[in-house]
Amino acid sequence: MTDVCFVLDCEALSRAAPGDSPMKARLKDAHRARIRVVTSSMTLIEACHSRIRRGEWNRVMSRIAVEPVTKDIADEAIGLLSETGLHGHEDAVDAAPAVIAGRQRGRVAVFTSDEDDMRKLCRPEVQVRAL
Repeated sequence: MTDVCFVLDCEALSRAAPGDSPMKARLKDAHRARIRVVTSSMTLIEACHSRIRRGEWNRVMSRIAVEPVTKDIADEAIGLLSETGLHGHEDAVDAAPAVIAGRQRGRVAVFTSDEDDMRKLCRPEVQVRAL
């Protein structure tokens, strides 16, 4: 496996599962290149909805590592939210993948629909890529 990691936020994951071609292509390319793709367990809960076919969801999820939102991650996310002045449901859901991204080794890219807030939450060395 390479020292590159992709972290998906809710929007990135919810685009991949129903078959968004650009996001599916990124995931397929990452899998071929042996790039680790990761998300948080909290992101799964928010991303899965009734328009996603369960079989497609399972195929996408088979290639994604899911990190649990432990108390340590929650505490770090709370600290990030406090430092940045962000708050609320959407920011809380973004904070967990930001913490997970910061804990990865090597080059890390976060795919997000909320580029501005994710840049505030992520460490400077984490690339933030808008969808």
